[in-house]
Amino acid sequence: MSLLTLIFFACILTAPASANNSTLDTRQLVPEFEMGLNESDLTGAITPDLDHGITINDSEFSAMSNDLVEGHLLNHDDILTTNDPMDFYFFSVPDERNIILRILSNNSNYRVDIYEVDWSTGTAYPTNFGTSSGNTVIGSGLYASDWALVVTSTGTVGDTYSVQMNIASSGGTIISASAALQSVVVRYPNNDLYLNEHYIANTTEAANTNPHLDWERRFYFSYDGNYQSRTHDISDARVSYISTRANYQSSYASSNNVVLIVLNIDTLFTYFESEFRSGPPTYYYSSFVDTTGRTTPRRLDSIDLARNPDILVYDLNTNKVIDFVSNLNYYYARGIEPAPVVTYYD
Repeated sequence: MSLLTLIFFACILTAPASANNSTLDTRQLVPEFEMGLNESDLTGAITPDLDHGITINDSEFSAMSNDLVEGHLLNHDDILTTNDPMDFYFFSVPDERNIILRILSNNSNYRVDIYEVDWSTGTAYPTNFGTSSGNTVIGSGLYASDWALVVTSTGTVGDTYSVQMNIASSGGTIISASAALQSVVVRYPNNDLYLNEHYIANTTEAANTNPHLDWERRFYFSYDGNYQSRTHDISDARVSYISTRANYQSSYASSNNVVLIVLNIDTLFTYFESEFRSGPPTYYYSSFVDTTGRTTPRRLDSIDLARNPDILVYDLNTNKVIDFVSNLNYYYARGIEPAPVVTYYD
């Protein structure tokens, strides 16, 4: 090992955790959490009007197959014209689902409504569930059946639109959604949090609720009978809230499919660093003092929550935590590793 390498590690690793910390603004990584849904977006049960069905005739409208609804998700752009004033998007659901739906257009006359389809008679029945351009509507109890989204205009046509839908969750309450509704956070009465159909965490304050969120990062560097070590450990995670789906890139860990998990009070955090030099003279140093000057193991408290959020990065591809983004993380607090880049999906 070269002398230059040894000097580099000595400069980086021998400084105590609490010395000369920079500040990582983790709030910039979680802007999506502020984009909640309004109670006015909620509707009641979805009910078809069996007295006003329309006959499905392919010559009168543009029919989009359920191939466009992938994984119970839809995000599609199109246009209404005088020759094509009505677009249908057909899909089926195998069991009861939540639905969140939106249409976006510069034309305020555009709207989207959901129809129940009876293929045996070739009839589509309107329901009480729909919305006009620029609005979001949320419903529960989209029961197992064949359905169609119908895009129409109450006035002029000729403008483009985007229709967005998510029916990937069942039960619970949708509490937040991504920009184009392709991922939603659902909370259940037992405090489980799901992203679409994927279980993420539980917000119960009881101990050992989220053992799958335990995380550890160990560093050990030895040379010529000497060593330096550093360990971070998160356990007994208490969860405040979660993000929608994102791409995460950092120098330590990266994934194209993550959820950010903001930790709550009483999460257990441990930091330990040590160094040994064989000498002469022999030298040994160890400390449990974290980057804020407080001794660990300790529980996160109101002082921690008053600072920037402490975030676990949960990889949906592996169902494991891959990083801890926080000013309690030595590598971020010291500026040794640059701030991660988080890009939210639509």
